[in-house]
Amino acid sequence: MGLGLRKIINQINVRLDLAGFEIRNGVLGFDQANAFLRRVGKNSIIPLLKKNGAVIGSNCDIEVPLIFHNCYDFKNFKIGNNVHIGKNCFFDLRDKITIEDNVVISMQTTFITHFDLSKSGLSIEYPAAQKPVLIKNDSYIGANVTILMGVTMGNYSMAAAGAVVNCDVLPWTVVGGVPAKEIKKLKMGK
Repeated sequence: MGLGLRKIINQINVRLDLAGFEIRNGVLGFDQANAFLRRVGKNSIIPLLKKNGAVIGSNCDIEVPLIFHNCYDFKNFKIGNNVHIGKNCFFDLRDKITIEDNVVISMQTTFITHFDLSKSGLSIEYPAAQKPVLIKNDSYIGANVTILMGVTMGNYSMAAAGAVVNCDVLPWTVVGGVPAKEIKKLKMGK
């Protein structure tokens, strides 16, 4: 199949996905439209997110499927330029998630911006809270990492695969483990 025909087919699929999302949103509500987002093609994800409030820079590569939770649009989702997001990432958009330029987020990364124990008696001791997550320029997040609310990962920082990052990561630092601890400083930052 020629490149011209493939491009036309991709454009048609994007338009169909956009229409499918809008119909579900208008008729069934945002939760059903959001669930549909897990089935759209890779070429459709960026236009869909942008059309529904996300800010996404240029030259971004976003794999599908993605899961978005606790949202009625994607206004709390901001991505800079030249960002890669791998498959099966989970974004809790109760608060803002900001990913700056030149960031790589590997597959199955989870971003949590809140906790709420409202159904538990423990909520007296631990009231509901939410805080934004910020991933600064040139950072790398390995596969299956969990980033908890209020975390800022500094410029040129790395989180090793499987880490649970529950506090800020300094620039030029590699963290890993559960909970994540500093593994080393990167020499480039000296």
